[in-house]
Amino acid sequence: MNWNIEIGKQISMVLSVVVMVLMIIKYRKIWKENLFFVVGYILFSLIDIFCYFYFKAMNRSTEIFFVIGFLMIVFFLYLLYYYQLLYWPLLKKLQLILLILFVVNIVVMFYTEDDLLHRFSFNMLYTDILLLLFSIILFLYQTFNSDKILELTNYLPFWISVSLLILFIGSIPILYFRTTVSEHIYFFILFMLNLISNGILILGLIWNRQNKLR
Repeated sequence: MNWNIEIGKQISMVLSVVVMVLMIIKYRKIWKENLFFVVGYILFSLIDIFCYFYFKAMNRSTEIFFVIGFLMIVFFLYLLYYYQLLYWPLLKKLQLILLILFVVNIVVMFYTEDDLLHRFSFNMLYTDILLLLFSIILFLYQTFNSDKILELTNYLPFWISVSLLILFIGSIPILYFRTTVSEHIYFFILFMLNLISNGILILGLIWNRQNKLR
């Protein structure tokens, strides 16, 4: 498969910039309820862009930026985002447990993984994704059993959840088989997932008209 990996990365970065610009333009409407996600998304996008140019300029490992910035801080912000969104007492308690498990997992990984800060841990990534997926399930369960179901088109957290589901559920198989598929196929699939995920975010940001928290 003849896929230009560099062009794919550059297109993905441009899409991330478009999403960030839309978030800034609509900050008055979306930041109050979606602050943790917005901060997490912008942080990850900036890390990704910075590491792309840093590696090209310095040819040095960027693992530490992804381990600390993405695996630890960004995922924590995403989990905190769903903790904020949940208002059913039982679901909020379950989400708190997921947050605690996230912190425990970081501690465990420091003891079980060799040189965690300088080597990207896929085991940690899989655990982070699993916790995030559980969080999204709790949120969707609450949403589909509330009056929010009547206004899903205008409900940005729903679009964010769909975007994250597509990105991370779709990523699991290709990440797991990353050593058995060609580099071009691997990056093409990740590019397509990123394209679809960001496309959904852009639609959600454009259609969103909510102005207040529940």
